[in-house]
This record gives sequence, C-alpha cells and structure tokens, in this order.
Amino acid sequence: MVFGISCIYRDDYKNVPDKVFGYRPVYFDSSVDINTLIYSTTARPVKTSGKIYLFQKYLFVGEPGEGVHVFDNSNPNMPAMLCFINIPYNYDIAVKDSILYADTYFGIVAINIAHLPDIKVLQHIRGSVETPPLPGRRSFTGWAGQSSSSKIYFECIEPNKGIIVSWLPDTLIKPKCYQ
Repeated sequence: MVFGISCIYRDDYKNVPDKVFGYRPVYFDSSVDINTLIYSTTARPVKTSGKIYLFQKYLFVGEPGEGVHVFDNSNPNMPAMLCFINIPYNYDIAVKDSILYADTYFGIVAINIAHLPDIKVLQHIRGSVETPPLPGRRSFTGWAGQSSSSKIYFECIEPNKGIIVSWLPDTLIKPKCYQ
C-alpha cells in the first residue's frame, strides 16, 4: 500500500521554490483501538450536515468525518437534540433492528442504539486500508493522461508515523516529494 506508491525521494527537488503550496499527510496511529474512540457524548450544534437517516422516533444527522448527531424526532416540528455519537472518519450510516452501522476509515462498526443516548460498540469489521489520493488525483499514483508538468507537492510519507487518513493543504518548505 504505502510502499507501492510511485513517488520516491527525488534529487530534482532542488528546483522547487523555498515555499510552495502542497499537502501534508494526516496520520492515524494504527496501534490505537478505534473502538475506544467511538462513544456517545452531549449534543452539540451541527457544523456540516451529511447523511440524514430516520429510524423510529430518532433522526440521525451525519457530521462528515466526525460522527452522528442524534435527535429525538417525536415532534417532527421541533426535533430535540439528544446526543452526539463520536465516530472518527465516518461518512455513511444505516440502521436496522436498533443497530447503527457506520463506516470508518478502517471498516464498518456496528453500534447498539437500543438505549440512546447510551450506546455499545458490538463489532468492528475491518476493511482494507489504502492511502487516500492527493486532492485532484483519482488515485495516489495520479490521473491517467495528466500532464507531467502538473506537479502536486506533498510532505513525504513516513510509514512509522501510522496510517494516512487524509491530506491537509498547507504551505510546504522545499518539499522533496511530488507527483
């Protein structure tokens, strides 16, 4: 995965300007048990709404990349904030038989929501983990047919720091890696 990428340290980086726009990897320490990062907490305002799901008297509103807001929708004219379920790297959810299924960067997690706001992580089904593409690329190795003069600079990957879960735009000082 990380070792199969096409960019390696290059010696032509000496022609790169001192400061250049690029991307810095965001790492996740793979030794951390993701299930310890999934929990219910007090309700908070919705910053960016994602997927919306209705189940029984509850309204679930995704917060892309962060988790799920839960509302008591007994009165649809005035849903009441109930709690927030922290689920790192979550973008999609589904509910069946009081089990909330949520994606994470590492797979799918099954959460018992029968006694909201209390939750219980039942199972985490790990999936394959791939390095996310740089913004503007379809894969980490780049777009087919893209001009070689169109370089995207990035901070070189350090596998010992963990798994790359995303890329942040940043000003980089003399980066040694680009595609």
